[in-house]
Amino acid sequence: PAAGEGIADEDVATMARVCVIGRTIQRELFGDRDPTGERIYINNVALSVKGVLENRGSSPIGTDFDNKVILPITTAMRRVMNIDYVGAIRLITEDPKRMAEQAAAVRRLIHQRHRINPSEEDDFRIITADVIAQLARGTSRTLSLLLIVLAALSLTVGGVVLMNILLISVAERRPEIGLRRAVGATQRDIFVQFLTESLAVTVLGLALGSLLGLGLSVALPRLTPIQAIPSWEPLLLASACALLIGTFFGVQPARRAAKLHPVDALR
Repeated sequence: PAAGEGIADEDVATMARVCVIGRTIQRELFGDRDPTGERIYINNVALSVKGVLENRGSSPIGTDFDNKVILPITTAMRRVMNIDYVGAIRLITEDPKRMAEQAAAVRRLIHQRHRINPSEEDDFRIITADVIAQLARGTSRTLSLLLIVLAALSLTVGGVVLMNILLISVAERRPEIGLRRAVGATQRDIFVQFLTESLAVTVLGLALGSLLGLGLSVALPRLTPIQAIPSWEPLLLASACALLIGTFFGVQPARRAAKLHPVDALR
């Protein structure tokens, strides 16, 4: 501990009503005061604070490692939770390459302690780092798929909105189109003009969105514990998709503008 004492073997043997707290608990309950010797209550059980843990900070996803209270396992089981069994055990291996072998050894030991026959189902679970990694990969794939679907829907909706705006623009600019055609502009000129305007609007939206995303990636680490790391690959992919959407949904308004007859447009 950074201050005071830690949990001793004698505390475990006697179910002592003591605890060691993290920095977050200290700040919330005692402010700047030394909490050693003070009392806190968990489930109406009074516990004397023996010490304060070292400051560990937060994880990238915002988990506060200092928001914890450590007490003797016997005290937690008998006095606080009123149970006679251990709910979870955390083991650390020195050789990650032997994790599967050691997990199998732990499973055999628990089978012996619980008197579980080989034909019976386990009444416990062993979760290794490999299992956690698989779960994380599955969650990541699901979130990635969800983000892709949301991005596709957003791009489609944005493209439809862009097309409708350009169609309204074509309707309102009929005299301009007719005048340009009358002084010699070809259908190709009109088509290129409106398609260029579509791409210009797309590039403007892309630039604003990129700046907003980069700004958030810079602001988030300063305002929250979340660490945001900008990556150029998604930005380039998003830029390519946005330009394709702008081109695809800009073709129809550009074709409609190009097909307007000068006489009808000036009428």
